[in-house]
Amino acid sequence: MKHEKSWGAARALMAAAASTATIWSGAQAAVVATKPYVLVAAPRETAARGLRDYGPVAAFLTKVLHHPVVYRHPDGWLTYELWIWKDRGDIYFDGPQFISWRLHYLHQTLGPRVPQTQDWRLYTWKGSSVKTLEGAATGAVLCAPPVPNFGTLWVTGLFPNPARQPYIHNMHGWKKIFKAVTDRQCTLGIGPRLSLHYLDPNHTKVTILRRSRHFPNQGFSLSAKLPETVRATIVRALLSPAGEKAMARLRKRFAHGKPLVAGHASQYRNVDTGLRAQWGTIYATGIQRYLRQDAKREGFATD
Repeated sequence: MKHEKSWGAARALMAAAASTATIWSGAQAAVVATKPYVLVAAPRETAARGLRDYGPVAAFLTKVLHHPVVYRHPDGWLTYELWIWKDRGDIYFDGPQFISWRLHYLHQTLGPRVPQTQDWRLYTWKGSSVKTLEGAATGAVLCAPPVPNFGTLWVTGLFPNPARQPYIHNMHGWKKIFKAVTDRQCTLGIGPRLSLHYLDPNHTKVTILRRSRHFPNQGFSLSAKLPETVRATIVRALLSPAGEKAMARLRKRFAHGKPLVAGHASQYRNVDTGLRAQWGTIYATGIQRYLRQDAKREGFATD
């Protein structure tokens, strides 16, 4: 009788334990199931503006997927590069060089892109002694945004010999760069075709030294971590009329209000050439090794 009571008590304890385990496992599964997908973008703005422009996209995708999607703003380019290398995001919106690199190394899926092409111009002030690209190779000062700006990567790719490259003076803003060149503070300047046409429509102030080919523009790419069905749903949703509405601010800012279009991976082949020299090597030799050696020295978190 005594043994029966003991065995009954033991069975009760085991049942309670099993029930507790079931409850805990269910709660844990719910947490895992509701872990949000993360939308990130290149840090070209303040956190407030980033939330204003990309927040509606995250909210729209949350409704479409019946799964939380949140926008997270990187606090700088080093942090953003780290997020890319470690594939911290699930949905990315940024420039063609980053898209191309992720398609190549991280096997991501291409999403909708801005319909216009990216066309770059390398120029000098009218009457400059620099007449050719070769003449700008040594000693010239190039005013340009810091790497990894796509235009700057394109220009540096024009000078493959490190002993014969212009000195890069980092500067933000196409108008500021144009003024620095026309004021002869810089020998060379870089800018998008449309910006340069707006600043000097008749080319009376600057001379074009080199025109880029028509590059694909920025757009979305989707991490391979996402299920294939989720990726397909996101692409369809963003291309829908409701998706256009959710991306209204984004389209006004980057596409002159035009709808985004379906992208093709072949359009981005070798567009990451400017990044491969540094990023390709980093990825091939191991991201973790790079982070341990260099990221801490740069002063941002590696976890």
